[in-house]
Amino acid sequence: MIRRAGCALAVVALLAAGCGVRPSGVIQGLEAPSGPPVPSAGGHGTGAPSSPPAAVSLYFVSGGSVVPVTRPEVATAPAGLLTLLAGGPDESERANGLTTEVPRTIAPATVTTSGTTVEAMLGTDVTALSPTAVNQIVCTLLAANSLADAGTALLRSGGHSLHAHSCAG
Repeated sequence: MIRRAGCALAVVALLAAGCGVRPSGVIQGLEAPSGPPVPSAGGHGTGAPSSPPAAVSLYFVSGGSVVPVTRPEVATAPAGLLTLLAGGPDESERANGLTTEVPRTIAPATVTTSGTTVEAMLGTDVTALSPTAVNQIVCTLLAANSLADAGTALLRSGGHSLHAHSCAG
């Protein structure tokens, strides 16, 4: 009984002590947020109407030339665009005569941007890529970074690199 009373007394003492936070005065903060709620990166949780997915440009081959194709894909990083590019045209794009020369072995890829230069480290030997595949990759990367008209891209892999390329699409 004494032991129970001692335990109960200890519990009451801990509860009375609180969590160790001392009282303070009012702390001024910043302005409260205003405007409509913005969906989270995953697109869940706010109840706000979701915006349509962003369109992406992939460059495929038609009649020997590289041409842009707009897809309503969820916005993705440039490295993800290379995976889509290597996957080739979808069924309707193939029906319209589009092909790709980009090998599936391009992934995994890492892409960085500095100023007007995009650098891609690819999962395949860049010296084995056809000129058309290089142009597909370069144009897709530059379009993803809004540099299609003014940028250059450097493609590298395993100790090999190609000189800077502009989009010739």
